[in-house]
Amino acid sequence: MEQPPKDRMVQKQDQPDLLDRTLADVAALIRSKQLSPVEVTAAALQRIGLLNPRLNAFLTVAAESATEQAHAAEDEIQRGHYRGPLHGVPVALKDLIHVRGVRTTAGSKLLADFVPDSDATVVEKLREAGAVLIGKTALHEFAYGITNDNPHFGPTRNPWNPHCTPGGSSGGSGVAVATGMCFAALGTDTGGSIRIPASFCGVAGLKPTFGRVSLHGVYPLGFSLDHVGPLARSVVDVGIVYQTISGFDSRDPFSVEHASGEIGLRKDAQGIRVGILKDYFFTRLQPDVERAVRAALTVFAELGARVEPVDFSEKTEGTDFVDLTEASRLTLLVEALLVHREHLEKHAESLGRDVKLLLEKGREVSAADYAQAQRTRQRFRRQLEQLFHRVDVLVTPTTPLVAFPIGENKVLLDGQQEDARTAATRLLRGFNATGHPALSVLCGFDSQGLPIGLQIIGRLWDEATVLQVGYAYEQATEWHRRRPPV
Repeated sequence: MEQPPKDRMVQKQDQPDLLDRTLADVAALIRSKQLSPVEVTAAALQRIGLLNPRLNAFLTVAAESATEQAHAAEDEIQRGHYRGPLHGVPVALKDLIHVRGVRTTAGSKLLADFVPDSDATVVEKLREAGAVLIGKTALHEFAYGITNDNPHFGPTRNPWNPHCTPGGSSGGSGVAVATGMCFAALGTDTGGSIRIPASFCGVAGLKPTFGRVSLHGVYPLGFSLDHVGPLARSVVDVGIVYQTISGFDSRDPFSVEHASGEIGLRKDAQGIRVGILKDYFFTRLQPDVERAVRAALTVFAELGARVEPVDFSEKTEGTDFVDLTEASRLTLLVEALLVHREHLEKHAESLGRDVKLLLEKGREVSAADYAQAQRTRQRFRRQLEQLFHRVDVLVTPTTPLVAFPIGENKVLLDGQQEDARTAATRLLRGFNATGHPALSVLCGFDSQGLPIGLQIIGRLWDEATVLQVGYAYEQATEWHRRRPPV
């Protein structure tokens, strides 16, 4: 049999498990020329064509330009110009991140025909790394919601149960990664919008420290709460994308120049101090969620971590998590109204009902309430940093519940009806208000086979420890290796 020339990439026609691999696995195969970026991209596009009509993960598929980028990546790699682990790997982008020449809707029919003439900073960084930009993923309208039930483009469906929500507002990114339509995707997180779909879709998702990743070229929702971050199948993959997109950007007024340091991942958690904030984070949980999270805490102890309950050293006004969550909610109501005031005043009939009601609610927040919310945020940020002198990370459930049916507005928790939006964001949005890095990893499944997420929060600018703890947990368990039926 004729062998392929050594300087050409091996084209494997029968590789059914290709799209079940992690980004790191595929990157290693591309680097060693055992796998072609063209082959990988073609397989991803084929899977998008197969699954997207049902799951609605992508609003725009950039098949032609992605194929061109894949060919360019293959040529570069063959010439010895390998750029790194994203070179030739298909990556998707939430459809409020500007990509030059590609429709960017922000999930609204008001922007249905908008085509940016420049890239967001994170897109520039992905291009420099050689990533193949395969398309734009679905989201809740203007990223202002957690279900991805979009009135203009239709609902996005959970790959583990298509009758359920994937979470939002980065739901399309979560579904695309979970099903192998791409190997990583960018999302945004203003009140949990990376971590909720990570939890509901069974993948990993990181909200970096506020100011760590540029917001330039990203359609805003809450300018002091917005974060851009990666979703991927493993913590290693998340770390690869995070290191690529992070860094100071003078075009973003909220960007901070702060050294990122090295991320060295090891399989144990020896010496790591894991803090458990029990009262707020372990009440009103679905029983399967609580069981999975408590089992995860046992794993950390077995890995050598010191797991202990913690509380704030001082109790003062505005340092209760209920207060912080309310401060985050009020802040977003005001800032979202500021962003969308013209839409509300001139095009209210074109907005989805839920988004319109939230924007109108922003008018009810007084200046005094907004100012008090900022005061609470600063006080709580300081208190958390003091707490991180005693522990290295905090570990909580990501969400108190698993994915719920599309169209449901109420969920049952601890025998009581609770608003689904409030429930899904209750354990998350406080860390948007303080800006601390937070990672969600898969830690189990409920009795119906739906994923459960574990949240790991670290001190400001210490994504390295957050990722290390998440990696050690993944290496000790098998949950992250499961794939939804495709």
